Amino acid sequence: MRFKAVPTSALHNQQIQQLLSSVCTEPFKLWAKGVARSVRMLEICESIGQTQVAGQIKRRVSRAETSTEPQTHENHLSLRPVDIIRSKGWAVFCLFGFLGAQFAFAQTSSSSDHSAARDFMEYWAASRLLVSGGNPYSPEALFSLQQPAGWGGAAPVIMWNPPWTLLFTLPFGLFSYTTGQFCWLLAHVFLILISVQQLWSIYGNTTVPSRLPWLLALTYVPAVFVLIIGQISAVILAGLTAFLYFERKQKWFAMGASAAVLSVKPHLLYLFWIVFVLWIWKNRQWRVIAGTALIGLSAALIPLLLDPQIYFQYFALYTIPDIPRPLDWLTPTLRSAVRVFIGPGHAWLEFAPSVVAVAWVLYYWHQYKHGWAWREQLPLIVLVSVVSSFFAWTYDQVAFFPAIIEAAIWIRQKPLPWHAFWAARLYIAINACHAVLRIWVADELWYFWLAPAFFANYLIFRWEVKKNGLL
Repeated sequence: MRFKAVPTSALHNQQIQQLLSSVCTEPFKLWAKGVARSVRMLEICESIGQTQVAGQIKRRVSRAETSTEPQTHENHLSLRPVDIIRSKGWAVFCLFGFLGAQFAFAQTSSSSDHSAARDFMEYWAASRLLVSGGNPYSPEALFSLQQPAGWGGAAPVIMWNPPWTLLFTLPFGLFSYTTGQFCWLLAHVFLILISVQQLWSIYGNTTVPSRLPWLLALTYVPAVFVLIIGQISAVILAGLTAFLYFERKQKWFAMGASAAVLSVKPHLLYLFWIVFVLWIWKNRQWRVIAGTALIGLSAALIPLLLDPQIYFQYFALYTIPDIPRPLDWLTPTLRSAVRVFIGPGHAWLEFAPSVVAVAWVLYYWHQYKHGWAWREQLPLIVLVSVVSSFFAWTYDQVAFFPAIIEAAIWIRQKPLPWHAFWAARLYIAINACHAVLRIWVADELWYFWLAPAFFANYLIFRWEVKKNGLL
């Protein structure tokens, strides 16, 4: 539905244009244009009877027009440290309370079969064995370390990640289990918070401190479970964030080094690797591949210095009988849903989502390769990759933060309230439903719908952006 411009709007726009022509600073121009856009939206809302929305816009316009000076990039960079601390003070207080609660929860439940930090247990035990010259992939050796540390299960928890993952877990194996667990928790909390704050800067093109990224991080259920069980998925998020950061700075070697971090779980973002290779080949960015190769080889070779047989031990782990292998587990994926609801023996159907996703990403690359922008394309690539992956967990969905922050930035920049957008409503509904269901349903399998739900949520967001003529 289109609305004709009213004379008052035309007059106001003319005055704004005169104002812009007399002021030479770019930040002031952007500020004045924002005021003009808000005034226009106010007139439209009043003309169709949306008085409540018009009132909210009127208050924003009033605050903007009465301000003596628009916030400039220079003002943002000159914020005093005390101002930043004051703006983050409540969040820092909540953060340390959150850390204490997580650590206490992990300690009180460490003797149960469903230990709160069970995944850290496997990383810690494997790292400790590697440091002491043992076999980090030996079930017997792992169990002998895990039992005294408080593991009460009948079988050991085994680290199935490839040996180069030990580069990231090795420092924590130097400590006792309790100390290592707390350091791991502390490190991963800060990895998540720093990542979302940096993503906010990347997608918002701003250096203004904001509480919203931290709020989104600490209320996103997959991120909370990453911390509770001691998963390594936060490293994936940090790798994605660093990848976007260095790509934005055009520091190609560091960008490639950041991509190497994602090999901690190479299967999770398998579509990313396809596009990554095609992008390097098209743009001849050999410094990117050099960074990836150097960090990747370093991560692969360092464990060999401590255990020359580690790769043989890793592959031998898959030959041990009576041990469920990763592909035997029922994970929250479409592949496992096919096995449960249709039955085993349909391998072609189990891997169909991955095959379709590969075909899609090749077509998508062909369509957008000439104007490819990682900042715009990466969230969708990550979402499709996790949704179609043959092996993933709900806590791996911390990799969705680029999409979440991108949507939050766009919604916040609109003059309408956040609840006016279907994408925001659906996100809160999905996250709340996940949180409530966790009270009664602990089995990861029954959350196979979660990743597709967030994917549909992101498609709705892109539809709303396109409807507003910005995509």
